Amino acid sequence: MKKLIPLCLLLVVCGSSAAAKTNHPAKHRTNSQILSFILDFQEKRILDVAVAMPEEKYDFAPPGEGFRGVRTFREQLRHIAADNYMLGSGILGEKAPVELGAGESGNTAANSKPEIIRDLKASFAYMRRAAATTDDGNVAIPTPDISPWPAGTATRLGVAIEDLVHAWDHYGQLVEYLRMNNIVPPASRK
Repeated sequence: MKKLIPLCLLLVVCGSSAAAKTNHPAKHRTNSQILSFILDFQEKRILDVAVAMPEEKYDFAPPGEGFRGVRTFREQLRHIAADNYMLGSGILGEKAPVELGAGESGNTAANSKPEIIRDLKASFAYMRRAAATTDDGNVAIPTPDISPWPAGTATRLGVAIEDLVHAWDHYGQLVEYLRMNNIVPPASRK
């Protein structure tokens, strides 16, 4: 987790640098616009992977001793949705609007592929609403319980970036799960 904070800072610098190198130097993108752009892209990639995996393989987890206790494909998707809600509620300073299950397990009542995809879409919409409150002043917020940021050091921007970094980590795992089932990930099909 200690490596997450420098990674988040690197993403902020890269995002700021990329925003500065646009073809429209007179137009300034806000932090919330940048976050929204990344959330849109990330949501598409994760939903594409969720759709690509056949529902009968949603309980897949890598076999073998070294993978004992890892999340199944279904659990990975629920976890992404749960963290979108948990970190989004931290940014908004409100209670998450849905039941999140124990820990970061997500809505365990969502079992079918359509239910899980519905929950994922709703969680991204919620995180997008939270990201919209991220102003250029990086207003400090209480550090969410699940955040690796030290108490009293969180900002809306930092927590939103934490959510993005976290979801990309799980996206990589989901892509590997597809490949282990001989399914070419949608992003690799072009």
